[in-house]
Amino acid sequence: MENTELVGNEWQYILDMMPSDLEETAHAKLAIERRREIWDAADLLRLALAYGVCDLTLRETSVWAAMAGIGELSDVAVMNRLRRAADWLGYLVVRWLQDHEFGAAVPQWPVRIVDATVICKPGSKGTDWRLHLGLDLAQQRIISAELTGPEGGETFRRHQVPAGQIVLGDRGYAQRAGVAHLLQQQAHVVVRLNWQNFPLQTRAGRPLDLLTCLELVSAGEIGDWPVQFEHEKRSYAMRLIAIRKTAIAAEKEQKQICHEARAKGRKPDPRSLRAAHFIFVLTDLLAETLGPGEALELYRLRWQIEIAFKRLKGLLHLDHLRAKDQRLAMAYLYAKLLGALLLDQLHQRAESFFPWGFPLLRPTTEPLATRQGTAWPALQ
Repeated sequence: MENTELVGNEWQYILDMMPSDLEETAHAKLAIERRREIWDAADLLRLALAYGVCDLTLRETSVWAAMAGIGELSDVAVMNRLRRAADWLGYLVVRWLQDHEFGAAVPQWPVRIVDATVICKPGSKGTDWRLHLGLDLAQQRIISAELTGPEGGETFRRHQVPAGQIVLGDRGYAQRAGVAHLLQQQAHVVVRLNWQNFPLQTRAGRPLDLLTCLELVSAGEIGDWPVQFEHEKRSYAMRLIAIRKTAIAAEKEQKQICHEARAKGRKPDPRSLRAAHFIFVLTDLLAETLGPGEALELYRLRWQIEIAFKRLKGLLHLDHLRAKDQRLAMAYLYAKLLGALLLDQLHQRAESFFPWGFPLLRPTTEPLATRQGTAWPALQ
């Protein structure tokens, strides 16, 4: 399917796939304040998808809006409308993920997933920008987004987190300064570790031999050890939780390690090959609150959403940025991602058994927590 079909022949189907409270959320997020030219949320969404998914310039989007009967808008007016719609589009992305079961296992705790992705200007092969996102699953919205230059690395220190919230991060966020930053805010953390850059200690203060510890775990077992780390002369009590991978999964990562080493003209580190047999995470939550299996399942939620994002990035070249203005760039990227989700859903529906091509029921507006029930214990 051509990307232009989303805002053309398929538009009514696309609109039927959106939440029934589209208009209310557009007003709540201040995407629509005055009804001038853009009269409703549907037209605003269509305008955003035309700009982001169809990769039109602001001027081309202006011309398209007139031809589509949306309204006579200058390119500056289009830009202003899209800038105001950025938060709403971000909300729609996370709402879509929730309604379509990307977050089916979300616990009843306040959970934030942080991630960053590289954004490149057209024709660039390097890192021009990084988009840092914080996804608040309890509120079903993107709670933070920051565009930085290539020097802006992944770190928990970019995120101000309320006390009691659990933050999930991948190995790029496994830095003592960042984890300490969250704990000092009285937030909680579940972060995947690298074996080499996050030195741990026993609770007695002795250095921990991480790899030897991991290799005590047999297939099907989960290791759970009380540990600690130090940062700026302060100790933080943590738990190290690990599980052994299947042979196939371990072999896949070992091949990747060998490939990267050859590309740099060196031999792979034997310790990296040993660590490739395990998934291991660090958390400050007590075992009575978060069991070892629950901790790994919670991290898997972050992992599955990352996989979904990476897959969808490939559909519409989400990693290339047209706009330079930060708010406009956010609108562009959110529209791209929402368009990728819609295209993916349309392809799935085409392959499913609906003679007319789409189901008749609209996505529910009932909160996810109500639908899922209380599957996880409440945090104390």
